[in-house]
Amino acid sequence: MHYRKTLIAMASTALLFGLGYGPAGEAAAENSSAPSAARPAIKAEFKTIAQTSEASAKAKAEQAMKKFKNLLDLQKKALSETLKPGEIRYVYINDKEYQASSAGSSISGATYSIRYNTYNEYVEKYAAGNTSMPLQLQQAPEGYNFFMANITPYMTQKEQDKIHHQVIAEGKASGKKIYVKKLQEKRIAVQLIYNMPAEKNGKRGVLGIVAEPAGPNDKTVESEPATAQSEKLEVGGQEVMYTAIDKMEYKSVAWMNSKTRVNYIIRETRGQMTKEAMIALAGQIIEASA
Repeated sequence: MHYRKTLIAMASTALLFGLGYGPAGEAAAENSSAPSAARPAIKAEFKTIAQTSEASAKAKAEQAMKKFKNLLDLQKKALSETLKPGEIRYVYINDKEYQASSAGSSISGATYSIRYNTYNEYVEKYAAGNTSMPLQLQQAPEGYNFFMANITPYMTQKEQDKIHHQVIAEGKASGKKIYVKKLQEKRIAVQLIYNMPAEKNGKRGVLGIVAEPAGPNDKTVESEPATAQSEKLEVGGQEVMYTAIDKMEYKSVAWMNSKTRVNYIIRETRGQMTKEAMIALAGQIIEASA
């Protein structure tokens, strides 16, 4: 079972004071009008202040965690209780002091999932008998090793956002310090995750292949909308949308099988796959799911 928790990022006190160290901090010191003999001392002072501020922020965060230990223990207990098949569970900490602190997010969740650690196990125990949402590959993606397959309850992003706000409203109205909401979802998503065995050019790519149900009125893939960088292509008689965002080091191919009402998305981050390789991989899946 895998838990998805949202954490509040803590800003360093050093940044609040506008003090940085490293390349930016050094540049500021070097360009100052201070005598050259004093520059090392200035840089050392900047570094000391930044380190002290970071240590102070860390200490405050640790102190906050200790202060709210009871609440966090109750949250952890609620999340760790056995999940039923199809269950999505939310836990809300209804405490204003906790919410105003940097101890963590007031809402977290856990989702029932089935994990397979080898591709053969996934095929034998799940994919071989699943005709409603087929997702199989004839060949492994070049340059990638299989990491895991995950079968989880499915909700659209809009549905997740709606439930998120609903849980907060219900949690505040409940009068309970720990509010738990359990949902049962019949829809599922299938995820195949691959990663590169080693870094290439200082980067280690991750490849995800997803099959998820399309909404009854959907005409495009809801979870992978087209962007200005997207282009329509045809692969094996199927229209697909190819998107490459260089600054994000991100590529995707997405399409909807209008007959089965299943969406398929291939996503690669920080990887080395070419456009041609991504399209060829899409072709494999389209052929296997026809």
